[in-house]
Amino acid sequence: MDELKKLFKKLKKLDWKKATVSFYVLRRQVTQRKAKYKVLQVNIDKNLKEKLRSIVSKKIAGSNDVLQYDFNTADLDNNILGIPNSETDFEEILELINAEKEPQFAKTYEDLLKKNLYISRLDIKDEQPLYAIRYIEGGWNIKKVTQFINLIFKNNTLVDLDFKEIFRIDSKVDFFSFDGTIFIVHKKEFEKALNFRAGMEKNRDEIVKEFAKLKLFKNPQNISKLVGDNMRWLRRLSKIKKSGYYKDQQFMSKLKEVNSERNWGIQYSDDGKLVITEDDMELVFTILDNGRLDSPINQEVFDVEVKHKIDVSS
Repeated sequence: MDELKKLFKKLKKLDWKKATVSFYVLRRQVTQRKAKYKVLQVNIDKNLKEKLRSIVSKKIAGSNDVLQYDFNTADLDNNILGIPNSETDFEEILELINAEKEPQFAKTYEDLLKKNLYISRLDIKDEQPLYAIRYIEGGWNIKKVTQFINLIFKNNTLVDLDFKEIFRIDSKVDFFSFDGTIFIVHKKEFEKALNFRAGMEKNRDEIVKEFAKLKLFKNPQNISKLVGDNMRWLRRLSKIKKSGYYKDQQFMSKLKEVNSERNWGIQYSDDGKLVITEDDMELVFTILDNGRLDSPINQEVFDVEVKHKIDVSS
C-alpha cells in the first residue's frame, strides 16, 4: 500500500501539461468471454492535444488519495483506486501500442467507427509514459443531425457539415496507467473496458481453497462449479472473502445454532459441515456475509447485500 501511495504522489507531482501527446483508438471484442483488442493510432491537431493534456492534468490534480482496489469497492468521489497492470489485461493493450511494429494510423472515418476505447498517451522526458483511458459506451457511431443545417466557419467560409461524421470526446477519464499500476477513477467503466472476469475467477478459487482448508463445507469444490463465471456470484464470493466472517469459529458455531432455532434452511452434513446446492446458494452466501439482519423496531428480518457497521460503543 505504501508503494501505491508513493507512486500516486509521484504521478501528481509531475507536470503533465508539458507532455507530448499521442492518441489511440481501440475496438474491444469479446468471444467466449475472452477479450481481444485492435488498436489504431490517430493523428490529432495541436488544439486537441492541448485539451487532452488539460483533461488529464485536471483529473490527476483533483484526485485526493489512492486506495487499494477490491471487487466490492464503490467509486469514492475524489479518491481513486489502485491495482497492478498485471492483474488486468491492460498489459495486452500496452503490448499492442508499444509493439516493435507500431499500430497503423487511422486513415478514414470508417476506421474510427465501432471503437469503444480511446487512449491518450502522455510522455515526459526520462519518465514512464502515462496512459489515460476512456470507455465509450456503445462505441463510436456516425451522428447525423437532420433537423438543423450544421455549419462551421473555416478559412473565411461557411462550410456545410450536413452528413459529416462527428466523434465525441468528453472531459472524463475512466482510469490511468502509469509505471505498472492502474489508477481507477470510474470503477464501473474500468471493469467494462478491461477483461476483468479472470481476476474475479482467481479470487473465487482462492476463497474456495480457504473453505477447504478450514473444512467448512462438505463439498467446497462444488462452489466453484455453482459460481462458474457468473459476475453476480463472483462478486458475492468476493464480499464474503472481504468480510471474513467464515474465519471466525464463534460466528460459524453461532450460525449453526441460529439456523436450527429459526429454521433458516441451511443444510449440514452428518459431520457438521455446510452443504451447498444450486437451490440454496443465495441463502448460504447471504448468511456467510452476515447479511440476514433483524429490525429492532418491529422484529422484521431482512436480507441485505450492502450494509454499514455502526459503532454503538459510545
